[in-house]
Parts: sequence; C-alpha cells; structure tokens
Amino acid sequence: MALDVKIMTFVSNFDGAGPGHSAIAVGNIAYSFENVGGGWLQASSGWKALEITGYMKANEHRPILMQYLKASVIPGYVVEYVQKSSARDDDYIGSGVCSTQVSRAVNYALPEGVIFDPKGIDTPFGVFHCARRLGLVAREEYFWPGKANMPVLRWASIVNTLKSDYPGVLGKPGEAGKLDISR
Repeated sequence: MALDVKIMTFVSNFDGAGPGHSAIAVGNIAYSFENVGGGWLQASSGWKALEITGYMKANEHRPILMQYLKASVIPGYVVEYVQKSSARDDDYIGSGVCSTQVSRAVNYALPEGVIFDPKGIDTPFGVFHCARRLGLVAREEYFWPGKANMPVLRWASIVNTLKSDYPGVLGKPGEAGKLDISR
C-alpha cells in the first residue's frame, strides 16, 4: 500500500485562541515542527516525529482538519525534507514556525513548476487554504472528539473560528465529511 501525505491543521491553541498549529504526516508518522528548544537549548532541531494516532489523541481538545493530498505530492520527498531540515538543525522561530516548515515540506515534494506558497505570513489557516487553492487535496476529514469536555465559551470561540476561517468544514451531526459541532 502506498503511503499518503496529510496536512494536519489544528484549529486554535490549547486555550481556544491563537492561530493553531500545522503538522504534516506521511503514513502513520506525523512530523511536527514544534520543538522550541531545538537549536538553541539542545542539540536537536525543531522537528518531532510522532505516531499519528497518539498525536491526535493528545490534541483532541481542538479540531483537527486532515487534508489527504493527491499522489502528485511525493511522500518520500516530504520525509527527505524533514530529514534535511533536521540535519541542518533548523530551530523553531529561527527557521520559521510550524506552518512555515509544513509549507516548505509540501513545496519540496511537489512536481517542478508547482509552488506551495500560502502568501504572506505562513499560518495554519494559510497552509490549509493554499492546499485547497492549488487543488492538492484528494479528501478531507475532521476530528474533534474532545469538544464535549470543553468550557462552553472556549467551545463557542473555536466554533466561531471554524465558521469564519474554514468554510465548508462544519456540518450537521452525522454529515459525512463535515465536522459535527453539536455538544
């Protein structure tokens, strides 16, 4: 079975505010550029490689928008980019943030002539919409298993972010391919 490439967009930060987080996954391994100490305080880069199921479980407090990319995005090149970035000891902030590095990994894995550029400052929002704009998304899935355990104001804030920033994501309970926001 061929490996797939997935862009993982985590809507909001832990407290329901903020821009969220971007990661990229190949098969069952998520690559997340989030290690703040990388390059400055320790001898490792900003990249972490994590088993995807456990990574999603640790983030169930916020929606995860999973974009499965088309076969034109080469899985091996995504992994090669992460390995080269790690070997350079790219560090968080000094070498960009999560969404910057996800953009670079996708761009590295695209055919020549296709440029993955979210325009402006790379944000999880920009990465998500750039993949859609370029027609790179084969399918999307949405997860938010921890929504019922959130304080109502934090839940409402995240739902408002979903409505304003991620059109087409929300749906009615049980609607295929849409995020169920009912509590």
